[in-house]
Amino acid sequence: MKVFGSAPYEFTVVEGFFKRPKGWPFVEVADVAVDKDDNVYVFNRGPYNAVMIFDKAGNYLNGWGRIGHDFIVPHGLSVGSDGVIYTSDTGDHTVRCWDRYGRLLLTIGQPLVNSPIQSGQPFNKPTHLAVASNGDFYASDGYGNSHIHCFDSSGRHRFSWGGRGSGPGQFDTIHSVFVDIDDDDKIYAADRYNNRVQFFTSNGDFIGEWTGLNLANDVCKGRDGNFYVAELDHRVSILNSKGELLSRWGDVGVDVDDVDTGSGLPTAPSRNPMIRGRVKHDPGAGLFGAPHGIAVDSGGNLYVAEVCEAFLGIDRGDRSVQKFEPVSSDSVVHVPVLETKEITIPN
Repeated sequence: MKVFGSAPYEFTVVEGFFKRPKGWPFVEVADVAVDKDDNVYVFNRGPYNAVMIFDKAGNYLNGWGRIGHDFIVPHGLSVGSDGVIYTSDTGDHTVRCWDRYGRLLLTIGQPLVNSPIQSGQPFNKPTHLAVASNGDFYASDGYGNSHIHCFDSSGRHRFSWGGRGSGPGQFDTIHSVFVDIDDDDKIYAADRYNNRVQFFTSNGDFIGEWTGLNLANDVCKGRDGNFYVAELDHRVSILNSKGELLSRWGDVGVDVDDVDTGSGLPTAPSRNPMIRGRVKHDPGAGLFGAPHGIAVDSGGNLYVAEVCEAFLGIDRGDRSVQKFEPVSSDSVVHVPVLETKEITIPN
């Protein structure tokens, strides 16, 4: 049995978990989320339903949304405690709220109309949307802006914070936002090219940051109180509430100390340089090409979504989104780092 991570946070990959309708490819999976019943929501860029919903056994329940109609470029997805689904679309510069049957409840932003780049005004390629306990929305406006925007439950803009840079409260591609409703709505932000996760009060006041991450793309909290981070640089990390590393697996490209945070480029030679937009061909089950989204259910099962190789027309199938089950064993085989080829794509 191949085991990933380190004790006591060890996992095995579950191959063939997602039972899609016959002939339906994922192509790329931009994000993954779970609801209170452990149903799994897959936000993909394939030709059929962009949102696919599976039960906790991997059976397909239903889905909806087509690219070119409901979405342009699916990016971020989260599910509220009330079952409402929140999406971001970097292609049409909007964030939206839906019920589980695909009925549109609210659109924030003007479809296909972007704010000026780095203006701090919503939106220019928003990356993620999450909801707070009081119904406020927090949106990361990450590719064309460097801000988090707060809206009330009706979609009215309340306030924003951020700006491009590497200081406290600044961002260099804020890729996702997570609201910890069990901890006074503390806001966690995956600050990709600053190689960190920052956290704030619900009013946007800076509290602290966790560094030592390689291109943090997404962060979520499990029921165990630990935080799970998807890193574009081919790996996943598990941190405790103090930001201390508990477990990590995947291939590592370049140490964060060797990256210029202004450009995202390595400042020193590396055996496997990871620059902006570079991902790998499929490294095999349990490992990663380009982790993009992450979720954990009530049983500690981990789901990792990847965007990789869609421009080649390749359906990576089960490894577009992988499920990992927690294990406990005295006899494990740990998986070594693999050397694989690299390709260059946007995002």
